[in-house]
Amino acid sequence: MKLYFSENLKKIDKESYSVFGYSESILMENAGGGCYRELLKLYDKSFLKKADIIIICGKGNNGGDGFVLSRYLFNGGFNVKTIILANKDLYKGIARANLDILINLGAEIVEISESGRLPELSDILEDTEIVVDAIFGVGLNREINGFFKEIIDLINKKSETGRLDIICIDVPSGLNSDTGEFMGAAIKNNIKKVFTFGGLKVGFYINEGEKLLLDEKIILIDINQPKTLLEEHCSKIEILSEEDILSYLPERKPTATKFDYGHLLVIAGSYGKSGAAYMASLSGFKGGAGLVTAAIPSKLNDIMEVKTTEIMTYPAFDNGEGFFTEKSAIDILDNALKGKTAVVIGPGVGLNAETKLFLHRLLTNIKVPIILDADALNILSEDLGILKDIKGKNDIVLTPHFKEMERLTGVGRKIIAKNPLKVGLDFVKKFGVYLILKGSSMYIFDKNGIDVSVQVKHSPVMASGGSGDVLSGLAGSFACQGIPLYNAMRAASYLIVYSARDLSLRYGDFGVGAAEIANNIPYAVKKLKNLV
Repeated sequence: MKLYFSENLKKIDKESYSVFGYSESILMENAGGGCYRELLKLYDKSFLKKADIIIICGKGNNGGDGFVLSRYLFNGGFNVKTIILANKDLYKGIARANLDILINLGAEIVEISESGRLPELSDILEDTEIVVDAIFGVGLNREINGFFKEIIDLINKKSETGRLDIICIDVPSGLNSDTGEFMGAAIKNNIKKVFTFGGLKVGFYINEGEKLLLDEKIILIDINQPKTLLEEHCSKIEILSEEDILSYLPERKPTATKFDYGHLLVIAGSYGKSGAAYMASLSGFKGGAGLVTAAIPSKLNDIMEVKTTEIMTYPAFDNGEGFFTEKSAIDILDNALKGKTAVVIGPGVGLNAETKLFLHRLLTNIKVPIILDADALNILSEDLGILKDIKGKNDIVLTPHFKEMERLTGVGRKIIAKNPLKVGLDFVKKFGVYLILKGSSMYIFDKNGIDVSVQVKHSPVMASGGSGDVLSGLAGSFACQGIPLYNAMRAASYLIVYSARDLSLRYGDFGVGAAEIANNIPYAVKKLKNLV
């Protein structure tokens, strides 16, 4: 599903009026009425009839949406109270028109327009079960301070115990819908749902929006804007869906053989780090590759032979050192690479000087898709010239977490976390590579420097050593089966988290390791197919 920046949404609104003849009043009516219908779905009607509901309305069109919702609730016989945050004469346009309708209906309206009246609002909140936040919408472009900050702080304080349900209209007030940052103050405690309109906002999935887990709280309300505009003016950023992921996976034909699903080569491991090689190759197999070979330093071969069953091993020349050398590259290129359809390089290879020469030799000679992870990224960060040298000659996928991305770019980790979309896009445009940037969410970049997908689901089970190795092996597995690389990356990013979430349901969040995530991939795919 595509995401939208506020500028996209403004264009959609503008052309809805100028090209299609819509009016602001039509869209506001659709928005407020949609909120009413979703509210009735969200709560048991008997509870809702008894509940005290307040709708807090700012001066803009977000407040106007709140007035429409309040009218629906009032006419529906619910106990609703509307709070206006300025004198009614300061409300303009269609927001004022909808406020006037409420007044004419005899609905209860309370003006809280200055700090001296905050104790009155505090008392009202004490007797309230549901608070609807209609203070600020996507048009907010300044820091919130003074009176409005006091209002938001009071709502947060009253709701931090969990007694109040907060329903936000379009966006939580104070959240920047483009950057996901708080604008000085923001509604953040006990948000039950966000009723958002038109399209999903980019800011829901990054920075504070991500930390609020808004993905799990959003209800997208169709306000009947022209479909052609929604398609034309979306951003090139999208969130992953179950239907899309399943469409990427090849059909498993009853008459197929192992040769129909590719042969993945995992080049990984060094002395003391055989586990990384094992987990990457295991997930490659569990992801459906027909054949998987783990190329490891020869000294580790006996260990890997014990660890693995379906996975083959290739003991590469290591001069008895337990790590890859430049001669290891010659060995692998001449022997282990034959017949392979994708290659994963990096998990646990170490940072030995000889291993750095080894990586450079490999990257300039491998012609099938390459997924680079872990130590390969750290080696690469010391000399990014290699990426420039091979740009356009092969498809390369990099899978850094924020710390590894800091080494690759020289951009501080906090800055990357604050703006992962820009940092990632700048990088892929410069080097012509595919990129999976790993935070608690994952950001997947096509090498075209335009298309971006976001894996927005989360699981604490992912917070364990080896999950990155599993991801790289899974991406390699899908690539070797012939799935286009961008789709292979998206499928891997989605399924690893889906598998982790499934394990969490069965075992809890504590002590479930990365190898278990890999082993659970076949079941996760089956479960996903049954849901869609």
